[in-house]
Amino acid sequence: MIPEFHYRVRWRAGGAHPGHHPSHQTGGGYEFAGHLPFTAFPDPRNIDPHATLNDPFGRLMVKSFRQRSAIPVFVLADLSASMGFAGKGRTLVEFTAAAAYSAYRSGDPFGLIVCGETIHWDLSLPLRWHKGGLPAATAERLASVRPSARNAMALAQAVPHLGRGRALVLLVSDFHLDDPFLELLLDALRPHDVVPVAVWSRAEYEALPDWGLIHLRDPESGRRRRLFMRPALKRRFRDAFQARRDRLRELAARHGTREPFLLEDRFDADALTRYFYEA
Repeated sequence: MIPEFHYRVRWRAGGAHPGHHPSHQTGGGYEFAGHLPFTAFPDPRNIDPHATLNDPFGRLMVKSFRQRSAIPVFVLADLSASMGFAGKGRTLVEFTAAAAYSAYRSGDPFGLIVCGETIHWDLSLPLRWHKGGLPAATAERLASVRPSARNAMALAQAVPHLGRGRALVLLVSDFHLDDPFLELLLDALRPHDVVPVAVWSRAEYEALPDWGLIHLRDPESGRRRRLFMRPALKRRFRDAFQARRDRLRELAARHGTREPFLLEDRFDADALTRYFYEA
């Protein structure tokens, strides 16, 4: 069963297509927007006798209401080599499937853009209403990929493909990215409502031995290193990841982005729902 999470945005949608979210559009909703002349909004069901009698120009007045509208939802996914470590790729697929299904259940169009050094259009999905969520063929292709890209520079190239209207963008990465590039990316994404989803594995910093010889390899550069683990060094690994988490919060706040959502080892749909509704 595909997990579903519920999301909400803090802005009014501008799209004309009816949906789940507060909107600027007038229509058949329940949120009172004001009075209009009957000629501007000719719906006899909404005639307001009191407003009509008080109109200084003697016009027939009707109540207008704001409809609820759909919003675009994108997953912008990092598929650089580091995302292939310790099951992070599997977590990416699970999260993407949940996002697509949740958008479908909310009546929102969904798009997927997968990026490494270039945009992987063969793994991506155009923005549209995908019945039932993520197509099985896309999920299978995404699950079968072994990330090998040396960087995720195409994330910045993907921004124009998000469209001109404001969208909810789920930026999924392990954020092992250079700060200058990350700042450039977050700045380019300012027109959108961005949720940084940090996919981490405890094997990177928690599941290390207290003592012993370990071999490390940087999946993107290919560099190898041998370390003799000891408790003090293990603490340094943990402290480095905590410092990175604090730095991501700082960068997100500086660029008007939501606080990062940490996804460690497994995706918890209820935790993401709480993230949206408790913010």
